[in-house]
Amino acid sequence: MGHRITSVLSALNIARSTYYQWKNWQPSQRETRRTALKTAIKAVYNTNRGIYGYRRIAAFLRFILKTDVGDRLVWELMNELNLK
Repeated sequence: MGHRITSVLSALNIARSTYYQWKNWQPSQRETRRTALKTAIKAVYNTNRGIYGYRRIAAFLRFILKTDVGDRLVWELMNELNLK
């Protein structure tokens, strides 16, 4: 029933190092921060019924949540989330 990982990887023509690199992958600090910011942006946007734009959301995050974030980053993340 069990197969050796090396035989499975060789059948799939995948290097062992590639498999272990994928297995041990961790999100970067940048990716983790962007995910947290997306959650916060969605919450602010939905709380204000979609009225706030990227500048006001960025100001809200800076002032209320004490988050160091720029308008451009909020704009990019809102575009990724399809929030206008």
